[in-house]
Amino acid sequence: MKRITVLMVALLLTPAWAAEGADDTHWIEEYQIKDLTTGRLVLSHDVVDDTLIQNAPVFAGEEYNLTFKLNVRQNIPFAILTLSLSTNLNKPTAEDVFWDIHSQDMDLTEDYNPAGRTIMFSQNQGVYHASVFCLIKSDITPSSSQGVTIHRPVDLKVLRLIGPDETELDSITVNVIDSRIDDYNTLLSQKQDELTDYRTSNVDPAYVELYEKFVDLAKDEAQLGLVDSAIMLLETLEVEAPPVSTGPSWMEQYFFPAVGGFAALFILSAVLFLRARSRMGFVTMIVEDQIREMEALGMRASRIDRNLAQRLNEINERLKEAERS
Repeated sequence: MKRITVLMVALLLTPAWAAEGADDTHWIEEYQIKDLTTGRLVLSHDVVDDTLIQNAPVFAGEEYNLTFKLNVRQNIPFAILTLSLSTNLNKPTAEDVFWDIHSQDMDLTEDYNPAGRTIMFSQNQGVYHASVFCLIKSDITPSSSQGVTIHRPVDLKVLRLIGPDETELDSITVNVIDSRIDDYNTLLSQKQDELTDYRTSNVDPAYVELYEKFVDLAKDEAQLGLVDSAIMLLETLEVEAPPVSTGPSWMEQYFFPAVGGFAALFILSAVLFLRARSRMGFVTMIVEDQIREMEALGMRASRIDRNLAQRLNEINERLKEAERS
């Protein structure tokens, strides 16, 4: 009997926040992000139904209003929950606070400060609504080293809900980009749409194949963070009209200028990236993969025109020299 009594007491004393998190129950059930200046809805996420509506990217350096719904399902006497904001957020220029609590029954602690990054409240059962006004820091997506600018998207954990035992109960994470990444994404989408159209039309198959390789190489550049180089590479694919199957002279009209621009761009980006990154083994592996891509591209081009294949071979040799430098 004593052992049963001890077990019952232990169960009663088990923190409810641990049990609630164990079955993946969401505390933050939905949230919206609006542009603080225009009021435009950027995204809306119903976490329970897993429904995401995104009308625009979330940009570093921009100001937003984040509104969320918090569902606390159990009363825990003396338990304090904490809402904490990322250090990559600042107060917006037109606001002197972060927090706007919409629910009057939210039992905030006496030290509540709407201008602070952290607020605390008692774990009382109820559904609460609040807003956060914030400016996302502009320096979280780009970085620079030895003259090379790297642009990378960031999955920013904007807000965290923390339990009494310092366990993270829930959070809101958004993907943040900058304007240069957005330019690349837009241009890439355009080129991919063009590629789809080319595949279903009478565009020269050799041109389609080489076009596809250029798009893939641009993706590789962007994955390394070399977004500026990726954009320049995609821009070399701008032509007034793609060549049709009956006209093999498209190489002199379109591809040779693109190869020249690509050669200078790709070799420069490879050299700069090799010098800028500390993980030399990883970078070398990536460059080697792209050299192999160029070799395969040259083999395909050799079936079309020997001069074109020779030109690509020259580019490949220069890439190998860049890798060794």
